[in-house]
Amino acid sequence: MSLSATPPPRGTRPRNRRALIRDAATELFAQRGYANVAVSDIAAAVNVGASAVYRHYAGKADLLFDAIDTALEATLTALPTDEGADLPQIAAVLARATLDTREAGVLLQRESRNLSPDAAAQIRKKRVQISGWLTTEIAARRPELTTEQAELLGVCASDTLTSISFHRQVLPRPEFDDLLADLATRILRMDPPADTTRETRARRPKPASRADEILDAATDLFAERGYAEVSIDDIGAAVGIAGPSVYNHFASKQDILVDALARGLRGLRAAMDTARDEGRTPAEVLRRLSDAYVDLTLDHPSLVIAMIHELIHLGSEARAAEARRLQREFIQDWVALAGAHHPDDPVVTRIKVQAAQMMANDVARTPRLRRIPGLRATARDAAWLLQQ
Repeated sequence: MSLSATPPPRGTRPRNRRALIRDAATELFAQRGYANVAVSDIAAAVNVGASAVYRHYAGKADLLFDAIDTALEATLTALPTDEGADLPQIAAVLARATLDTREAGVLLQRESRNLSPDAAAQIRKKRVQISGWLTTEIAARRPELTTEQAELLGVCASDTLTSISFHRQVLPRPEFDDLLADLATRILRMDPPADTTRETRARRPKPASRADEILDAATDLFAERGYAEVSIDDIGAAVGIAGPSVYNHFASKQDILVDALARGLRGLRAAMDTARDEGRTPAEVLRRLSDAYVDLTLDHPSLVIAMIHELIHLGSEARAAEARRLQREFIQDWVALAGAHHPDDPVVTRIKVQAAQMMANDVARTPRLRRIPGLRATARDAAWLLQQ
């Protein structure tokens, strides 16, 4: 149930109340972030008291699990059993399933750390089942690929599809289905570069000041545990000082988050400026920017995770608003560059750009992929292919 829809009248007991509660929770968690939603908010969205929610769910974590699990189960049910299905047909099935459960994708990637160990294990099992199925199907249809290459292409294609969870761009449904299926098919059919290099994390530059040291440590902690679970004392301990001493450099934990995100966004802006200076054609500028973005995600995965997951925790203060503005402007400028290279409907171009970005982001924060030879070259080519 969309939050804009009229909830059932108070006092009624629709047969699908559990589903209504789950759908409202899914939308609220996606829009506001799990930590910023109370059970009372979910109850209000379906026009019931909190006690009615607790009749169906033990609490917020139970709701989060059901939202993610229901989406994964829907995808598993949709997987084609016909061995004759080709890669475009497989991509089309996955595209439809992803659009049907669009908001669950952001919960899976951003909020699953809030699940209990048992619930997380159940979700992980289903994710492995889906990714394993896709790897097997790709390998069966493309015997020239190694199993690792098939796995990497499957991950890139899946990340391309779930990128729609992180933005609100809308197309008419048949057109949206076709676009997503086409983008995923491009990845499933691409030839991985002949690169045998195994990925290693770049060495982080030595902090220039105590403030930079705090920003580095906080970024790692936010990525590992989530902003809401990290305290000032945790940040201080990570750099070898007492928690209150952090306030000598930053006024609050949110200021640390704002400065960390702003620093990352300034790095992205510098990469864009360099691409414009060095590229002679729209295609050259876009390719340089796209490659630089992939490199940044692979070299600084903690920053990427923080930028994806924690921006939602920024308040409405002027500095937080500035960080959001920098992010919006960076995406808008990238979309303009992509449009100059390949003129298209602006919404379609935005969807393609964000697919490339989110694919790179998720590849970078998936440690097991670093064992696959040619990861960086493959991610670069995949990101470029998505923007055509």
